[in-house]
Amino acid sequence: MLSILYSDAKALVYYNEIKNKIFPRIRKDGNVYKDDIEKDDLITKIDLTKEKIKEIITSKPERLIEINSKFMNNYITNFEESEYFAYTLLKENEKSFCTKYHKKILDLKKVFNYRQYISNNYFLAELLDIHTCIYCNRNYVKTVGNTNEKTARAEYDHFFSQSKYPLLALSFYNLIPICGNCNKKKLDNNFTLKSHLHPYSFSDEEKKFTFSFRKKNFIENNVIINISTNNKASKEKIEKTFSDLHLEKIYNVHSDKELRDLLDLRYKYSKNYLDILCNKTFEGLNLSQEEAYRMIFGIEINENDYHRRPFSKFKHDIIEELKKSF
Repeated sequence: MLSILYSDAKALVYYNEIKNKIFPRIRKDGNVYKDDIEKDDLITKIDLTKEKIKEIITSKPERLIEINSKFMNNYITNFEESEYFAYTLLKENEKSFCTKYHKKILDLKKVFNYRQYISNNYFLAELLDIHTCIYCNRNYVKTVGNTNEKTARAEYDHFFSQSKYPLLALSFYNLIPICGNCNKKKLDNNFTLKSHLHPYSFSDEEKKFTFSFRKKNFIENNVIINISTNNKASKEKIEKTFSDLHLEKIYNVHSDKELRDLLDLRYKYSKNYLDILCNKTFEGLNLSQEEAYRMIFGIEINENDYHRRPFSKFKHDIIEELKKSF
């Protein structure tokens, strides 16, 4: 799991791109237009202004939950979150019998229509410019082509799931660029800010985890996660995030290659070989430490750049541990 820096500028660019797809759905009085009939025939009263839509699209994760809670309580009479979450788990042919929620939720999804506005469009991927999966950092998700010439781009995880939070389906900070494998693993699981790490809102305590290893036998090694925070809530969030996304298992699958290569460098050569390799090999060439690591190991060592190359955090953590081990 990697962190992403907040960018109000990018959030605003995104909003300006998408607002003209949303606004035509809303009348001046806050009602929603129906799709295929006259404009004066309304679906429902939804009470959304341009200002409210901008806030929904651009607000940061903590604020999004506040907005969603206030909106749903005003939008649906006697709204109860647990009851609504139970509704989202029903089969599609069963939901229509739940009249308290069904029609209004369908109308909300028509306004914030992720599939129609985002899923086949490349502009968000180009704007974010994320190179590897934010969840696993092992697969490239670089954008290739554009909306007209679709080749490859990141998929997006709705950190706050679309089914439970349809109001947030298009929110900038709710769309996390990830690989297809992680998207299938996350699916519609209910992640929250209290239970899981959010890439845009890591606290300092929530960053206190590193990759390490434990020798299994003469040939094999197990990847493990070291958590150094003393904050119980942060520790539990780190553990649950890694568990629910199966990240430790995923990295163990690669331990015979990515980890083994680094261990071979350490154990087959002199005790200070890694230090020499990292710090002295390119003396006189005016290379920065970042450039040296990129050339030797194919990784980034700046936290904000981890996303640019696969396994960057993993390899950097292992290398630092090996350099200190003797």
